[in-house]
Amino acid sequence: MKIKAIVVDDDGIIRKTLEKFLTGLDFDVKVAEDGEAGLDLIKKVKPSVVFSDMLMPGIHGINLCRQIKNDPEISSIKIVLMSSVYKRSDTVQKGLECDYDGFLEKPFDHDDLVKVIRSIGLPEFK
Repeated sequence: MKIKAIVVDDDGIIRKTLEKFLTGLDFDVKVAEDGEAGLDLIKKVKPSVVFSDMLMPGIHGINLCRQIKNDPEISSIKIVLMSSVYKRSDTVQKGLECDYDGFLEKPFDHDDLVKVIRSIGLPEFK
């Protein structure tokens, strides 16, 4: 069975790139262009993993992560936050406070993605 994943990013190129990479790794991928649409999709699909940009209009990645981790029905979902902007230690600390599972620095390549997926311990991913 394919692993369910949701990509939440306001950048269409990032959404398409991640969708292509993840599909190639045998994931079933859905995408959302902002945090609000992403949260609705996450509650509906209940994926194994969410890849979310940190900086988006509306609900940004850290708040999306908090909402997921504070909802008992979806709190077990793995969260990978992504950013090219947020590399400072205070931002990393904010991410840790939301209990994210992994971080993917943009720009990324296929190997970076595989390393992050392995690091978050998805039992379905071999």
